[in-house]
Amino acid sequence: LLVSILTVVSPTRRATVAVPFVHDLVIARRFIVRFVCWLSCKSVFTMSHCFSSRRLAAGHQHRAGIAVAKQRAKLSCRSNTAASATTTAQDKWLAKNVVPLFPAADSASSQIQALQDSCRSALTSLRMPSTRNEEYRFTEITGLLAASLTPAAADAAVSAQQLSQLKFPEAAGSRAVLVNGVYRADLSDVTALPQGAYVGTAAGGPAGALAQLGTLSNTSGGPFAVLNGSLVQDVLIVSLPSGAHIHQPMHVLHISTASVGAATAADSSSKARVLAASAPRLLISLADGAACEVVEEYVSAAAAQGSHVSMPLAEVVLGPGASFKHGYVNREAQGAIHFKATLVAQAERSCYQLTEARVGGSLTRHDLGIHQLGPDTTTSMKHFLLAGAGQLQDLHSKLVLNHPRGQANQLHKCIASAATGRGVFDGNVKVGSLCL
Repeated sequence: LLVSILTVVSPTRRATVAVPFVHDLVIARRFIVRFVCWLSCKSVFTMSHCFSSRRLAAGHQHRAGIAVAKQRAKLSCRSNTAASATTTAQDKWLAKNVVPLFPAADSASSQIQALQDSCRSALTSLRMPSTRNEEYRFTEITGLLAASLTPAAADAAVSAQQLSQLKFPEAAGSRAVLVNGVYRADLSDVTALPQGAYVGTAAGGPAGALAQLGTLSNTSGGPFAVLNGSLVQDVLIVSLPSGAHIHQPMHVLHISTASVGAATAADSSSKARVLAASAPRLLISLADGAACEVVEEYVSAAAAQGSHVSMPLAEVVLGPGASFKHGYVNREAQGAIHFKATLVAQAERSCYQLTEARVGGSLTRHDLGIHQLGPDTTTSMKHFLLAGAGQLQDLHSKLVLNHPRGQANQLHKCIASAATGRGVFDGNVKVGSLCL
């Protein structure tokens, strides 16, 4: 190595000083051997020292790990004990407040009964969510669990003045009114709908649409979807055959009222709130090439004063090439609790457009789940949430794209207008391998 270095550095020196260079080379060799021996000993000592230090550190870490494991075990036991106590309390709440609200079995159609039976069987193992659950980490529902539920009357009186104030001029002749989740034909007007379109309850509904009832909620619905299926009394079906179009928007008005028990509890300043519970359900079924626009609006009756909880669910099934514009407006009174789920299945070349505006209620949450089931599908979502004093506006969306040339666009805006207002947004997009 030294010869090569010296040759490269000074190629003439090797020829002129050959003998002294050999003598220098011998001395250099001895120096290199001694240096290598010293370096080897130093390396062995260093490696031994490092090994001993690591072994000592590993011993400390092992003992520390045992201590941490013991501490975690204690915390886990405490957490499991607390979770068990919470689960027991929640199960008692379900048994006390939900089971007694089950509608009579003979009051619904066979399709509704099948949906009720499947959801009620799932209700036996249901655990109400808490902040320990990841999807409800920022959604505190203790206000609901601290309240007592009472059934909301489907035949409750609605003020004619309020109905006139809630008219949607663009939807003249295409308005469906639901009171506490039940379709009221006496308050609705669907005379402007085209031939072949069906808007009504499960009784007399198209067989193809009825077969789609519960297909989405049974597979991708959350805990409040189970509660909706357990408490649902009927379903509003909007069904269009192939190629049918509704050129004007359809207004679906949901009105929630308070029960007598809720008013009594409010007047007597009872510690436990009494909430009138309802479970509205909507099924949109559009065949190949069909198109329509539906605006869902949720309001409170004038005398309700927000003493109600609503758990609506909408299933949207779009055929190939179908187009659906969906409006969702929440203007319920302060104090109302609102948990909504919207589940959408899009076939190839279909288009789904959602425009959402929520300004009412005290605790509102929207679980939005969309599956693109074919290529060339288009999804558009626009959300505006206003959280005032003491309001919580929550949005959880899940979009699954698993086919080529699928398009998705989402815009979310939330304004907290008070220090105690809160907004929560969780957007999840899953892109499958078939999209690539």
